[in-house]
Amino acid sequence: MIELLPQIEEWWAKGEEVAVATVIRVFGSAPRPVGARMIVSSGGRMAGSVSGGCVETTVFEEMIDVLEGGPPRTLRFGITEDMIWDVGLACGGTIDVLVQRLDRELVSSLKRQVALGNPTALATVVSGQEIGKSAVIAADGVVSGQSEERIVSLARQLLADHTDAAAVHEIAPGMEVYIEPFLPPPVLVIVGGVHVAIPLTRFAKELGFRTIVVDPRAKFANRERFPEADEILVEWPDEALAHLKIDESTYLVLLTHDPKIDEPTLAAALKTPARYIGAIGSRKTHAERFERMAKWGVTAEQLRRVHAPIGLDLGGRTPEETALSIIAEVVAVKNGRKGASLRDVDGPIGAK
Repeated sequence: MIELLPQIEEWWAKGEEVAVATVIRVFGSAPRPVGARMIVSSGGRMAGSVSGGCVETTVFEEMIDVLEGGPPRTLRFGITEDMIWDVGLACGGTIDVLVQRLDRELVSSLKRQVALGNPTALATVVSGQEIGKSAVIAADGVVSGQSEERIVSLARQLLADHTDAAAVHEIAPGMEVYIEPFLPPPVLVIVGGVHVAIPLTRFAKELGFRTIVVDPRAKFANRERFPEADEILVEWPDEALAHLKIDESTYLVLLTHDPKIDEPTLAAALKTPARYIGAIGSRKTHAERFERMAKWGVTAEQLRRVHAPIGLDLGGRTPEETALSIIAEVVAVKNGRKGASLRDVDGPIGAK
């Protein structure tokens, strides 16, 4: 939704109404994932996609009918071999697509909450008599629209659990709701403005992370070295962690390889709920940390939270390859995976 907002607002500014089609469920493999959207204006304009091309014509006609006064609806399409051949995709399966008219107040509320960085969910009934009924729900309740208390409670729980995957949930027999969370971007805190940190910051930004570089040495932590970082802090990392907001969507990477920086930083990091803590260094280096960290009140059990040696085994040697190894492990942890080769993984690719 967010990526299509400029187009939606442009069409509204021209006096057109807008319908949206959303992939709400996928069975097997499909060309587009859950959450993929296509928008159509009352003037016949179209943007986005729900299938890469193979069912767009039918969906377009259904969306025009909605714009002409028809009710919201959920459509089911089987992606056949003939259809996927047309768009050059080697996959198949079934998709459910919700078609509805966009509500300006709801969209404006969602945009405002996302801009403020507030965890927010868009909840829409997708079956039963109230199909199409939507609400924007924040951590403290409904922001816009109307929704049953059980839907609000579920949405709030998903936000509290930092669930970022959109999904259909059964609320009652014959009644399902599609809830799509919109969470603030994950934060990558990079301790140590060393060479590896430069490509790591760039990769993280490309992947949607907010990046913070921390180093007490100004010659390492500066805007010239890190033009793409969201924030650069020239201070001791353990002191920085005391005032930064560290939660379950925060990922900490220690790259300094200097005990006088690493040890107090690790001691501080292990007191936080950070989703990931990684420290550069060999197995020998990390083993020595186990021995020294006792003086900081850190136990061996606590140190097992630390990913060290850091990164996935990609065999890289250059700073860029090392950075790729690190960000790959961070993304794997974020998605609840171990970073194994897809060849060795059973089940649908990308399934949670």
